Amino acid sequence: MSHSITSGPQLLIQPLYPGDVPGVTRCYASVFLTDEPMTRYCRIGPELFLPPAHVYVSLCASDLLSYIVKDTISGDSAGFIFCSDLSTDWSSRDPRMAEIFSLFHEITCVLGRLEMYYHENYPSGPGEALHIFQVGITPQFRGLGVAKALVRTALENARDRGFSYALAECTSPASRSLFCSCGFVSGYKIPFQELSLDGACYFRDIPGEITLMVREL
Repeated sequence: MSHSITSGPQLLIQPLYPGDVPGVTRCYASVFLTDEPMTRYCRIGPELFLPPAHVYVSLCASDLLSYIVKDTISGDSAGFIFCSDLSTDWSSRDPRMAEIFSLFHEITCVLGRLEMYYHENYPSGPGEALHIFQVGITPQFRGLGVAKALVRTALENARDRGFSYALAECTSPASRSLFCSCGFVSGYKIPFQELSLDGACYFRDIPGEITLMVREL
């Protein structure tokens, strides 16, 4: 499933394939480490992030649930949406995933709380829930509707493969607005000031909240 985005520069949405992994991993690092509010707190540099990120993106490529955007003129990756079956046990698939979990330990614990709420209230067996983990677009291609096109493409693919629900964790007003525009609703939210781990409020300086967004397919 590939298609062009006709507004603005010539961009192509296509599935994430193994051959795309190196370029997409670099794109992932450039966007994710600077744009995502909770990740900025961790202060992880690209040299530390790239090796485990390459493992993660490779696993996503093998599932055929994730998509990328390519600039057809330069051939560079211009964006991505990383998706998986919520029931996936990442550590059992590749022990090296423990490294990325350790880099973002506090964030992993927060996401675990939201996912626990999902498991308690929505279908979450194998093949039932699509977990949209991250969506990112490089700065020069923002404002063209690319992120919305990526989400809609991933949802269409998941529906065709029999998934019944989709979920995403949103950490900014922009990401919440994106998913609302794609039919998601707020399922559960936690203000950043109320997030604590072992008594420490790591994210208290981030305004707003982290929100679990859900939609039926």
